[in-house]
Amino acid sequence: MTTKVALFLAHALAMENEAADRYDELADTMEVHNNQEVAELFRQMAKFSRLHGASVASRAAGHDLPRLKSWQYRWNTPEPPEVGTPGAAHYMMTAWHALDFALDNEKRGHRFYADEAAGSDDAEVRALAAEMAEEEEEHVAELEKWIARTPKPDNDWAEDPDEALVAD
Repeated sequence: MTTKVALFLAHALAMENEAADRYDELADTMEVHNNQEVAELFRQMAKFSRLHGASVASRAAGHDLPRLKSWQYRWNTPEPPEVGTPGAAHYMMTAWHALDFALDNEKRGHRFYADEAAGSDDAEVRALAAEMAEEEEEHVAELEKWIARTPKPDNDWAEDPDEALVAD
């Protein structure tokens, strides 16, 4: 395994692990706000990320991956591509919003792998990245089907009748 392959796999593994951690954090937040349906969806997304991470780990088995510091990662986004846009979650978000959030993450993950497949000068990285891009494309397609079966919320979905009032 070349150093470039090890570096690529370190990025792929970190992306999936970070995504799983972020989904768990979002699930915890939704549980605190008694939004159980969305919490369960985020737990499922964490599980899927861990499964994909396990797949990456099996590809890297027996190889010495570099232990990168947070600033040493080279993402095509400000954070790992599949962790979600900071501030994009809302405590009253619906299942449709959670799926849309996950879909955006998978699209960014696909773009990361597709960019690596197209831009690497290492044939093994190109092949691995193309394979992973294809897997992400399958995830995108599944999420698109799931969203199509999920009712889109009304425009007033974020109105909270119990919202705390602050006196001036």
